[in-house]
Amino acid sequence: MRLLLDEGFPSPPGFRPESIDATVEVVSLRQFDAALTGSQTPDWYLYLRAQRAGFDALVTRDWHQSEQIEELWALSRTDLCVITWRRPIEDPIREWGQLLAYLPEIRRMITESGPSIVFLPSPRLDRKNLEKATGMLGQMAKDLGISTRQIHDQARSIIEEELASRGDVELLASLATERRAR
Repeated sequence: MRLLLDEGFPSPPGFRPESIDATVEVVSLRQFDAALTGSQTPDWYLYLRAQRAGFDALVTRDWHQSEQIEELWALSRTDLCVITWRRPIEDPIREWGQLLAYLPEIRRMITESGPSIVFLPSPRLDRKNLEKATGMLGQMAKDLGISTRQIHDQARSIIEEELASRGDVELLASLATERRAR
C-alpha cells in the first residue's frame, strides 16, 4: 500500500513504517514533489497527482476536505482513498500508532468498498476502559460462586508454590509490602 502524507501530516517519529510493515510505502508530499508544499495547492490537485503516481491513499489531518465540493468530485473520479480523523489529535506518536494499528482494517475497507474517505476514531480512554484488578477478582469469585477471600487465597497459594520452585520466595513478600505502601 502506497501512502502519500499531506503537507501537514508529520513524518514518522523516529522509525520507518516499512520496517514494521513491509507492504507499506510512505512518501511525504515534500519527497513526492516539493513544489506542492507551501503553495496553497488545492487538495483536489493533490488527489489527481497522487492517483497518477499510483498512490493508494493520502493521509491528512485536514478532515475538512470531506466537506469541499471540488475535493469530493475529484476524489470520486480516482481510485484514491483519504485517511483522516474527524477529531484531529495532532500528536505524531498517537497518529502514527493509530495509522499503523488500523492499516489492516483500512486495507480491508478499501478492498470491500473501493475508494473512500476513511475516518479513524480518536484515541481516547475513559472510565469504561479502566478496571481495578481487585474488582475483577471479586467478579471472578462471584462468577465461580466462591468468596473473594477464597479466590485471593487460591491465587496466592499458586504463586507461592511457583516462587518456591524458582527459589524466589522473597519476591512475594516484597510485592505484599509494596502493595501496602501505596
